[in-house]
Amino acid sequence: MKRKDSLDVVVAGLSLVDVIGRPVTLSAAPRPGSLQYVESITMTTGGNVSNCGIDLALLGFRVGVITRVGDDAFGEFLHREYRRHRLQTGGIIVDTKAQTSSTMVSVDRTGERTFFHARGAMRNFRPSDILGNLGIVARAKILAVGYLGLLPESEPGLALLFSTVRRRTGVRILLDTGGTPKRNDALLASLLPEIDYFMPSFEEAAELTGARSPEGIIRRFRALGARGVVGVKLGARGCHISWEGKGKHIPAVKVRTVVDATGAGDAFVAGFLAGVLKGLDPFQAARVAVAVAGSCVTAVGASTAIQPLRAYLRGRRDPR
Repeated sequence: MKRKDSLDVVVAGLSLVDVIGRPVTLSAAPRPGSLQYVESITMTTGGNVSNCGIDLALLGFRVGVITRVGDDAFGEFLHREYRRHRLQTGGIIVDTKAQTSSTMVSVDRTGERTFFHARGAMRNFRPSDILGNLGIVARAKILAVGYLGLLPESEPGLALLFSTVRRRTGVRILLDTGGTPKRNDALLASLLPEIDYFMPSFEEAAELTGARSPEGIIRRFRALGARGVVGVKLGARGCHISWEGKGKHIPAVKVRTVVDATGAGDAFVAGFLAGVLKGLDPFQAARVAVAVAGSCVTAVGASTAIQPLRAYLRGRRDPR
C-alpha cells in the first residue's frame, strides 16, 4: 500500500520565470527609444523544475520540487503555480539575498527561441540543498536533476550527491543538461556510473563528448562509465536511445504547426519518466517522450499543451 505522502518523482535544480514575447525579429530590432509591437507577451514558469515537474503533474504523477527562489513577486508566482498544479513545495528554499531566476524569451515566427537570462537565486543553489531535503527524495521513485551546464557552482558536488542519494534512498536518478555544458571527461566519468538516465540534446552531447553522431556520442558515454539508459534528444528527428547493449532510433511525432519550442526537452524528459513509471521499457518510454515533446511545441509556454498520459498511451494526442 502506498504511503499518503509518497511521490513518483522529485524534480530538483533550476526554476525560473519566463517572460515570452512572440513573434520577435531580432535581426530587425527597433531603434533605441522606439517601440515594436508583438502579438503576445506571456509570463510562465520555466526551468527543469517547473517544466518537467508541471508536465509530470499534468500527465498524472505526484511530484515534489527542490529549488531556490527569491523573496519577490516572481518567487510568489512560482509558489502559486506549483501549488495550482498540486506539486509538493516543501523543498523550496526562499533566498532573501537574491532575486528569483528569470528569463526573457524572444520567439520568432518559426518557433525558434533566443534567451536573456538573470541567474538570481540559482547562483546559490548547491547539492546540499538536495541533501538537506533527503527525506523528500526518499519518498519518491525517481530524482530528476537539472541542469548540468547551467549550475556550474553545483557541479563539483554532484558525484557525492548522487552516490549519497543512491546509498541512502535507493531512488533512480536522471541528470539533464542545459545551455552549453563544457566538455569535462573527468566530471562525466564521476557522474555517469552513479545515474540511471542521461539523455542530453544532440548539441549538448556533442559539446560534452566531441563526437558528431548519436552512435559516437553514446559510445563515448559508455566509455566514460555510463551503465544505465543513455540517449540523445534529436529534436525534430526524434531521439536515439541505448539500453542493455541495444540502440534504437525513435522517430519524432509529426506536428503540423510549431508555435513555441520552449520546454520541449523538458517535456521529453517528463514523457520518458512517465513511461518508465508506468512500467514501459526505455524504448517504449522514449516513444511516449517524443509524443509529449510534440505536444509541447504546439502552444506558447512549456506546459500549456500537455495532456494526461492516457492520451499518449492510446495514440489520441492531437498534434495540431
